[in-house]
Amino acid sequence: MTNTLQRIATTLAEARTILIICHISPDGDCLGSSLALAFALGRLGKEVSVGSPDGVPEIYRFLPGSERILRAEEWGARADGELDVAVMVECSTLDRAGGFKDFVLQARRVVNLDHHMTQPNYGDLLYWDPQVSALGEIVYDLIHLLGVEVDGAIATCLMTAIVTDTGAFRFPNVSPRTLRIAADLMERGVHPSEVVTQVYDSRSVGSARILGLALTNLKVSPDGSVAWTVITQKMLEEAGAKPEDATGIIQVLRGIRGVKVALVFEENAEGIKVGIRARDGARANVIAESFGGGGHVGAGGFTLQGTLEEVVERTLRRVYAELHDCGLQSA
Repeated sequence: MTNTLQRIATTLAEARTILIICHISPDGDCLGSSLALAFALGRLGKEVSVGSPDGVPEIYRFLPGSERILRAEEWGARADGELDVAVMVECSTLDRAGGFKDFVLQARRVVNLDHHMTQPNYGDLLYWDPQVSALGEIVYDLIHLLGVEVDGAIATCLMTAIVTDTGAFRFPNVSPRTLRIAADLMERGVHPSEVVTQVYDSRSVGSARILGLALTNLKVSPDGSVAWTVITQKMLEEAGAKPEDATGIIQVLRGIRGVKVALVFEENAEGIKVGIRARDGARANVIAESFGGGGHVGAGGFTLQGTLEEVVERTLRRVYAELHDCGLQSA
C-alpha cells in the first residue's frame, strides 16, 4: 500500500540516523535524488549517509556531495550503533541494494521510494508513483514537506535526476509539472544545460572509442524496428574504457530512424547486463520484467546468466513478441 509523503516526512523528521541507499548500477535520477534528500536531512541535523553498491560513475562525480557516497564495506566500517531509518531509492527488490541488503534488514524502519512501473511491495513505508517523470519529482515534494529550502546544491541534484530520467526532456514521461519543477530549480541557480554538458557532452576518450566499437557491431532487424549491439570485456580493454563509459550508447541506437526497441548487451561479473530503450508504443518495462528486471515504459533493464549469444537470442525473441503484442511491425 502506498503511504502519504507526509507520513514519510514525519518519520524522517523524527529519526536520528538515516541511511539512503541507491540501487546497483545507479543512474542520475537515483544518485541525484539520494543526494538531494541527504542534503535536506543534513540541514535538519540528521546523521545521514548515502550508500551505493557500485559507487559513483565518473560522469556523475560533478554532483555536489558525490564524494560522500559510500560503498557497503565503507559504510559498514563506519556504522556506529543502530540505524533508525533505511531509505531505499528505486530498489524494486531488496536485492537491488546489493551489499547494503543486510543493513536494511537491521534498520528499525524501512522507507521505500520508487516510480518504476513494477510496484516494490516491501518496507514499513512505501511511496510509489509511476506517473512522475523521475524520482526527483517525488523527492522535490518530500523536501518541501520537510520544510527545507531548496538551495543550489539540492537544485543541482534534483535537476540532474529529472534531466537524466527524461533524456533531457525528450521522453514522453515529461509532464507540465515536470517543467514547472525544472523552472523552479532554474530560479534557484541551476540550468539544465549544465547537467546536459556534464552527463552527455563530456565523454572520455575511452567512452568515444567504445562507442565506435559498439557501432561497428551494430545489428538491425530486417524491418528496422529493433537495433542492438554488444559490449564485451575484450572490447572495453581494447578501447581503454571502463564499464561506465558505455553509458549513453543505447540512446544513440534509440535515435535511429524507425527503431522501436534498442538493446545493449554488456558482459560483466554478474552475467550479461541488458539495457532496453523503447518508443512508439513498445514497452521496455514489460520486456525487462519477463527476465526479472524492471523499469519504465521507455527504459528498462535486467541481468541474465548464460553466454552472450544465448542471452541475445532469448531477449530478441521476447522483444519480437512484445512488438507483436503491441500491434507494431516486427521481423
